[in-house]
Amino acid sequence: MSTIIEIDKAGRIVVPKRMRDALHLAPGTRLKIERLGDTLTLEQDLPEPRMEMIDGLWAITGGPWRAVEDVNAIVEEQRERRMRYVAGLSDEP
Repeated sequence: MSTIIEIDKAGRIVVPKRMRDALHLAPGTRLKIERLGDTLTLEQDLPEPRMEMIDGLWAITGGPWRAVEDVNAIVEEQRERRMRYVAGLSDEP
């Protein structure tokens, strides 16, 4: 999907609604802009995925949706960190 847009006098651009909807971009979404030669690239600025306790349940937050293998790796990393804490090898739960 591509389109032509203009930069306004204040240097702003508007992402067309059909693109915002397709990418689930909402007001307040942070975008990272990168310059490579004469090309500008925009992508969502998402925090790294991590596990956190929400209402008593472990949830993976941040980052884009991951493949099952990535989710399993995040869960295993959290499990290892908690095991080190329980074993007294780390001060970080």
